[in-house]
Amino acid sequence: MEASAKQRRTHHWRNTHVLPGMNERQASLARKLDVPTVVVVLLVIPALILDFSETGGLFSTVSSILNWLIYGWFAFEFAFMLYLAPSDREYFKHNKLDLFVLLTTIPILPGAFQALWVLRLLRLIDVLPVILGRFGSITMLPYAVVLAFIAVFGGGVAFAHFENISLFDGMYWANTTVNTVGYGDVSAKTSEGKLLSMVIQWTGNVILALLIGGVAAVAQRALLGDAIKQDLDEIEEDVEGVAEDVDEIEEDVESLLHSARNLSATDRVIMKELRDIRRRLDEARPEG
Repeated sequence: MEASAKQRRTHHWRNTHVLPGMNERQASLARKLDVPTVVVVLLVIPALILDFSETGGLFSTVSSILNWLIYGWFAFEFAFMLYLAPSDREYFKHNKLDLFVLLTTIPILPGAFQALWVLRLLRLIDVLPVILGRFGSITMLPYAVVLAFIAVFGGGVAFAHFENISLFDGMYWANTTVNTVGYGDVSAKTSEGKLLSMVIQWTGNVILALLIGGVAAVAQRALLGDAIKQDLDEIEEDVEGVAEDVDEIEEDVESLLHSARNLSATDRVIMKELRDIRRRLDEARPEG
């Protein structure tokens, strides 16, 4: 039973597609989507660089193929998961982000809307448990780092597209904006760029708060981990000491009562209480 619970916890961290209520066959098929989805989501990064760098020739062809490949997989993934989901209503309810990305990043959208393709980076949040689940528990810090990357890289790519500047300058602008530095040497001139600036300014504050909180939590665990372990060791020693004392008392009482022919009602109560104390101490003693 313990192994089964451990296996369930492992599946919970290492996949993003298994839904509550799925039978074993459905869950097995859903888990097969994890690795391909991670690969496709990571391909979004070079695809955006190629597309918004406006390179021609072979690179333009590769960019177009990647663009359709990514969108095609997202559409297939959504449709296949909708087929596997025990409840279509529940699936739509808990996968609004996937549907939003699917509807706003269609490759045939006019050029003015192509900057929305950066929204595909939001899928990094979905696949993060698959990427990090193999390395231990997932904390707030990795999510904060991913959100910061999406804001700087995705915001920079979109800003460069709106303002007709280089990708490097776009990401430089996004980085200074997210970090609330705002040098002003690169600023928005177009209406789209100004709107994006307002969005990044507000989300930057939230991302910084998450990053600071995540770093503080990691530092706290690192600094206090030894102290907590020492406290637990001392508690374990105290419990073991009390257990030894109870053992000695129980042995003395049993020896004393063994010499008597008949046990009184009071003696039986004392023996029962001692055994209960011993059982509680055994349960309270830390495992391992």
